[in-house]
Amino acid sequence: MAKQGEQKRSRPTIHGVAARAGVSTATVSKVVNGKKTGVSAETRRRVEAAIREMGYRPNRIGRNLRTQRHGAVGLAIVDPSPRFLADPFTTNLVAGLSNHLSKNDFGLLLYGVLPGRLAECSLIRISQVDAICLNPSGDRAERIESMRLVAGLGQPLVVFQDQPVPDLPDACFVRQDDHGGSAAIARELLRRNPRRAAMVITDIQWPAVENRVAGVSEVFADHNVTLDLIPCDETSAVAITDATTRYLDRNGIPDVIVGQNDQIAIAAIQVLRSRGLRVPEDVAVSGFNAFPFTGLAVPPLTTVKSRAYEIGVTAAGAIIERLESGIFSETDHLLPLELVHGQSI
Repeated sequence: MAKQGEQKRSRPTIHGVAARAGVSTATVSKVVNGKKTGVSAETRRRVEAAIREMGYRPNRIGRNLRTQRHGAVGLAIVDPSPRFLADPFTTNLVAGLSNHLSKNDFGLLLYGVLPGRLAECSLIRISQVDAICLNPSGDRAERIESMRLVAGLGQPLVVFQDQPVPDLPDACFVRQDDHGGSAAIARELLRRNPRRAAMVITDIQWPAVENRVAGVSEVFADHNVTLDLIPCDETSAVAITDATTRYLDRNGIPDVIVGQNDQIAIAAIQVLRSRGLRVPEDVAVSGFNAFPFTGLAVPPLTTVKSRAYEIGVTAAGAIIERLESGIFSETDHLLPLELVHGQSI
């Protein structure tokens, strides 16, 4: 309760901001909603200064009612692991998506979904969002089924890390060039003149992993290099170590080991060292993703720099543009990858 004699301050309004800045309420609305058309840089600075000085906060509920928007985007990650956010790739992707949406006044609703349970997810059943992002897993047929399920809701759809489905309505695909990145790694490994290689991969069917395996396989096949695949639970260092150890016990030491990601590659190096083997003198090892912790590897890994954060930012930008214009101007965003030279090959 206000003290006696103290006047209660009224909440700043869009009309007050417009009056202080000397512009129309429509111009203030454009600045608040991040629209650049028809607003000069000087006018924008004047409006933003008035907003700061008055402490104006837009009435989001009222604006959403007028625009028939919820101010939120949903993201469903189909992953059997309850610790799906512990994966560095997922964490970076979510961060890029969330940060860019937040800058445009949209929230992100995140759902971890078990395989085969997407239809039961509240994101699908209630769907109080303006657009839906999907990070699918499973074989290609299962992933396409998930995409069609979400597309059937009639909302804009962004799919991460999978190949485009041409007849999917109002959909956009955002992915990095995992095939090209892994092929670059394989070509780098060919400098060792390998005859046999092992690739340690996750036991979950992610589209990105399929592309990484395909890139390595095609290059090695062209040069008569035998490639063995070692599936493992990539969320557990013990599981990675055990799977690699079992392979070495059964098959002996390969010329090169390809890690589907950097944490797998680092675990493989530890296994090799426990057997008295040197990297890269006895066995060459490569990784994938080049997240900051990669710098802890000894020797420094030869790897590929991931674009996970940029994938999230690109997706958010595509969603904002789609909600403003009514159409995805580009339906397939393929981000190039860069080889990072280390000392493990």
